[in-house]
Amino acid sequence: MWLKSVPAAYSHFGEVAHLAKKDEDGNISGIWGAMSDFSHSFQPWEGFQKGLYLVGVECNEDAQAPDGWTKWVIPDYEYIYVERENDNTFSEVIQYMKDNGIALAGAVHDFTCPQTGKGYMFFPIRKL
Repeated sequence: MWLKSVPAAYSHFGEVAHLAKKDEDGNISGIWGAMSDFSHSFQPWEGFQKGLYLVGVECNEDAQAPDGWTKWVIPDYEYIYVERENDNTFSEVIQYMKDNGIALAGAVHDFTCPQTGKGYMFFPIRKL
């Protein structure tokens, strides 16, 4: 389930918390951000700088979005993923991909692990 702004998502998180996938201990599996283009088609940001940042949680496919929320189904991709070590991680990985002839195939995703607090970035490189 996704809301279009980060503050709105966090202040209304209770509306979707019960829909979020949980691990074996009942903890939310993860919090996601999707860096989609303005058309909502999960293409890369314009010039890697302009687009939408959609915040949400991973839910079961049959989950229904509550009022004010939108359900997005992210296409399947093969990803390169890295731990978000600093504010330059995004640009460093984009440069690495460019230097190695690897094309970005869709919207980059942020993942925050609730158990560790660590952040990861997923860079789609091939649609499945």
